[in-house]
Amino acid sequence: MLQRIVALVGFSVVMLCASLSTSHAQTDLSREARIQAVLILRLIKFVEWPADSMTRTESLQVCIWGESPTEIALQSLQNQKIRERDIRFKKLTLPLDTRGCHVLYVSNTVRDVSPALLYGSGSNALLTISDMPDFNKRGGIIALVRKDNRIGFEIQLRYAREHGLQIGAPLLELARVVD
Repeated sequence: MLQRIVALVGFSVVMLCASLSTSHAQTDLSREARIQAVLILRLIKFVEWPADSMTRTESLQVCIWGESPTEIALQSLQNQKIRERDIRFKKLTLPLDTRGCHVLYVSNTVRDVSPALLYGSGSNALLTISDMPDFNKRGGIIALVRKDNRIGFEIQLRYAREHGLQIGAPLLELARVVD
């Protein structure tokens, strides 16, 4: 079963990455944003939150901080479900308040990011995801990285463990794990 899950996730990531092209910059940007949004939702499927961090009937709240095309692409995925939970999106501004958030997508346009800022404003069991450079060094858990026209991801296990999140083995096998 685990091998099948790894194969499915791997195939999905390969298909997403293969669809990136370099024909027209603006088209690529919107295509890349859509690919990142879908990838973010797929990554979320393999994360477990502590039992006390959300009720059985609660929606999965994906909060978005900063301006980017990926934000718009994420908003277009409203009403999707992950493990029978509705996904809701919420735009955040400063001062950052992550109460009620389960996931925080940080746009690469945000400049000042630190663990205190990411995790000190409400929700402790918070999965943080961004495509900004060095996100894992700034306190982030999952960094989306683009290399050779592909989107991959790096996972900072230390921050995930500190915040009670369990990252599924299929993701760990596909990711570059940093600690």
